[in-house]
Amino acid sequence: MKKLRIFTDIKKEEKYLNKMAEKGWCLSNYSLWNVYTFDKTTPAPLNYRIDYQTFKKKADYLAYLTLFEDSGWQHISGTRWSGFQFFLPTNYKNQEFDIFSDVSSSNDRYKRLYNHAVMWGLLMLIYFLMLHPSFENISSWYLTPSIWEYSGLQLIGMIIMETFFLIIMIMPMMFFLLSTVYFTITGTKTKKHIKKYETG
Repeated sequence: MKKLRIFTDIKKEEKYLNKMAEKGWCLSNYSLWNVYTFDKTTPAPLNYRIDYQTFKKKADYLAYLTLFEDSGWQHISGTRWSGFQFFLPTNYKNQEFDIFSDVSSSNDRYKRLYNHAVMWGLLMLIYFLMLHPSFENISSWYLTPSIWEYSGLQLIGMIIMETFFLIIMIMPMMFFLLSTVYFTITGTKTKKHIKKYETG
């Protein structure tokens, strides 16, 4: 089963995965497009934990996975470039614990995610500003300047056809706008977690 879900908070994402496990759906893969793939299994209380980290070198990534494996955590999904890394405990000892044993390491995870959100949020905003059309004269969005000279059913038909192409044209702009909103919310919530850890 595949589900499209968008999360801006790691803790809420972990709770969602744990609830799915209680219903008998175990995460098998996560894609960068926020698509979660679940396999049907026996309902059980699981302790999904998420880290955020990217790696330039494959050797560093493998060392990272080995470190967590030696600490009793099985890597479920994630790649060198995906950022989000999903883990499950391999022993009963870690069933109730967080993936990090100290506050500093947990806070570093949020700092990495915050930096990612800020960088991509700014890039998406720049792309949006470069692409967005003028809102002062919406009629100018249509490709055929003389479209408003038509009347009756002919005008309606032209508007429908032009609107279809207009939607295709503004889709990239809307993607960048929505991406900006997503990364802004993610960055804001992540910043709150950082302040919470720093103030104790």
